[in-house]
Amino acid sequence: MDTVIMNLERQELYSFCDLLPEPIIARPVVTATRGRGLTLALEYQGQRVTLIEGGKPYKFCSVDAVMFELDGAPNVDTARLVIEAANYLLALIES
Repeated sequence: MDTVIMNLERQELYSFCDLLPEPIIARPVVTATRGRGLTLALEYQGQRVTLIEGGKPYKFCSVDAVMFELDGAPNVDTARLVIEAANYLLALIES
């Protein structure tokens, strides 16, 4: 199944999560990219929504910062957080 990718402005995060129809619970996905930091996306029902600010992916400096951003967000299961690091590790191997 292909994943549909969309963007979501950072200030819309809580209202977006609140409007997810029940019983949908989004799974947070953090992607680590060497030299660019961490980005956050939410996955639900085959869709991936990337958190952006000013039209560009919002960069986090730590997983703690991501968890702080998601603190209190409705319909998000932070216990199922996924960290994608394949691109980060590939960049380390190539350098």
